[in-house]
Amino acid sequence: MTAPLDIVDIHAHLWPPAWRPGGKYEKPAGAFSPEIHRKITTPQALVDELEQSGVSLAVVTATIESLFGLEASIPLEAVREANDWLATLSREHSTLTGFAVVDAFAGDEAAREAERAIVELGLSGLVIDSSRASKFIADPAVRPTLEVAARHRVPVFVHPVAHPDAGVLIDGAGNLGNSLGRGLMNGVAFLSVIQSPLLEELPDLHLVFATLGLGAIVQAARAGIYARSAREAGRRPNIYFDTMGHDPDIVRTLTGFFGADRVLAGTDWPILPALDADALRQSLEQARLSDQEARLVAGGNARRLLGLRHQQAVAAE
Repeated sequence: MTAPLDIVDIHAHLWPPAWRPGGKYEKPAGAFSPEIHRKITTPQALVDELEQSGVSLAVVTATIESLFGLEASIPLEAVREANDWLATLSREHSTLTGFAVVDAFAGDEAAREAERAIVELGLSGLVIDSSRASKFIADPAVRPTLEVAARHRVPVFVHPVAHPDAGVLIDGAGNLGNSLGRGLMNGVAFLSVIQSPLLEELPDLHLVFATLGLGAIVQAARAGIYARSAREAGRRPNIYFDTMGHDPDIVRTLTGFFGADRVLAGTDWPILPALDADALRQSLEQARLSDQEARLVAGGNARRLLGLRHQQAVAAE
């Protein structure tokens, strides 16, 4: 690679002002360290890290689980306030773009907010929880929201949630056990989609899953749209996984199974640091990606999903 990588981080988080210390929905740090809590409540911290690390753009989300928990009621006015702020954030910072947060399991109410966020606020996608109240995203209650996303051809990030028995997992394996449980919930959401008619009935639906759910490919490979014959034929369902960092072996697994055109650079910032341009370049080379494949993973796939032009192409005009 000779030209600099155009890097888009598809997976970053910030809390709106109302959820910060002193806000009306103030949320404590919980399991976050003081430094992570500071970052997730400080947009400028993300902007600064992107500039220092050579990342062109980060997709910012504030998930239902992180704002309201797994069981509390979810007031629509609070969701609307979060989306209004995400839209303002996107307008004020050229290196940030927001995905609207919606309680996808709320049926038509969620679909109306998704429509407002995309059409009126101009947000570039949606983020939904992978599960809520023992339901996963292939549940009929989620269909209206997914139909809105497909109609407007915006991506939907399916974000992991805590496993119902997270306490048991934490007792057994600490934070890694909790992370594995979140991966299980995301993996089941992925499997629920590929065993449903969603992708066939909504051909313009594009879903992004976090790599925490990667273990589900073992089951996905057994039959259906991810069977070996389908993969060898080059079929690529509109499902994407983010990298959650840049480990070359993870990148190689993702691109080998899903194809380089279905993998997106991402971090889960501020849980993980911002992607570094030099480190990412080296990792993509170590993953044995071609220059074209590396550029797709680094930012090309994300820009296509977001309907954005390559930064260097725009600058050249």
